[in-house]
Amino acid sequence: MPAHDLAVVGGDVVLDGGSVERVNIGISDGRIVTLTDGPLDARETLDATRLTVLPGAVDQHFHVFWNYEWETYENATRAAAKGGVTTVVDMPLDNPPTLTAEALRGKLAAIAGACHVDYASFGGYLADDPSEMERMAEAGASCFKLFTGGVAPPGMYPGVDDGQLLDALRRAAAIGLPVTVHAENAYIVDFETNRLMGDGRTDMAAWDDARPWYSELAAAHTVALLAEVTGARVILAHVSSPQTMEALAGFRERGVDVWTETGHHYVCSTKEQALEDPRLKWNPPTRAAAEVERMWDLIAAGDVNSVGSDHAPLPKAEGADVWSQSPGPGNNVQTILTIFATQARQRGLSLGRIVDLVSTRPAKLFGLYPRKGAIRLGSDADLAIVDTNAARTLDPEELEYIEGQAKWSPFEGMDVTVDPMHTVLRGKVICSRGEILGSPGDGTHLVGARIN
Repeated sequence: MPAHDLAVVGGDVVLDGGSVERVNIGISDGRIVTLTDGPLDARETLDATRLTVLPGAVDQHFHVFWNYEWETYENATRAAAKGGVTTVVDMPLDNPPTLTAEALRGKLAAIAGACHVDYASFGGYLADDPSEMERMAEAGASCFKLFTGGVAPPGMYPGVDDGQLLDALRRAAAIGLPVTVHAENAYIVDFETNRLMGDGRTDMAAWDDARPWYSELAAAHTVALLAEVTGARVILAHVSSPQTMEALAGFRERGVDVWTETGHHYVCSTKEQALEDPRLKWNPPTRAAAEVERMWDLIAAGDVNSVGSDHAPLPKAEGADVWSQSPGPGNNVQTILTIFATQARQRGLSLGRIVDLVSTRPAKLFGLYPRKGAIRLGSDADLAIVDTNAARTLDPEELEYIEGQAKWSPFEGMDVTVDPMHTVLRGKVICSRGEILGSPGDGTHLVGARIN
């Protein structure tokens, strides 16, 4: 009988810690059991010659919007598999929002058997019964999502005031699970939105004016301060401005368990591009090109901790003005690895640093490491096998969208040099050269480890 179920051979492997070595990977029972420069005996062999083997990406910011009509778990996780993403952390912005243990159990039962990749689940904070946080943790939540006031799309998800934020972080710290916070100062956003609408502004520049960098920074300061007070682990979601990144790095340097996530749409597109294309509306906005370049400097310096997709394929309306256009960067889970890695390598980032941003650090923050986010003995055999010398142009027609929805991407026409060739989930090849080989139900629900 062969010693391994699957051998991945001939590739340059990004090992845990970031070194790149030519090793062969032996997989049995879904786990990595051998790393060697010698031959491997296996029932099946995947030739990775001239390719690079990364740990599968861990997308820490992933929306399906369960019970809305925009997306399905089967479709969204097909997109993940095609993009080299093997684990997603699923947001609770459902219809209605998943804010109770009963709702979470119902959602997990409904989507069991639908997912192509592994998934963990967010819960939230229910102001009428905050103790639901403890019950949601027991029901399988790995983390919680908060908004600093009413800055989500109207009616989609409740915000918290500062007192509720303090309460939620105290509870999360006691439970031992992280909290992801969408940080914008709702008072500033509401005031500026009303002022601009009163002035008759409908241009795309008004979106940035309504949600300026200092509204993000003001809210982030409050969140970081309360993280320091409570000892909770907090991740600031989709940070868009270098000013916020720099401020939070200061908190982290003095020992606060506060971390920053950006999205590839924040560093691979610009405000100037959004002014030309009203589909490039998301919340918060992407900043001007000079600020985006400063973000890349902070990525290189280590002050940006992770990159998530904020996958949100809400349909874009032709001719909609800035206020009525749906927010969201579209099918972003399928593009996170290829677009971010392409741009990062052009700026001199190492493969090890890229892996840390899109896989290892997210896995660590959400209690999934070392099972996820690493190529090391004992880890799940989740692999993204990529061509790092690709030469193609991103075509939205290649992206997964539900039937009848217009395909688009903020990265349409971008030249790609990093391209996923094969995706392996726990030792099973689930996608090869754009063809889905796996099945709905290959993915399993994960529960992150509690923070000590």
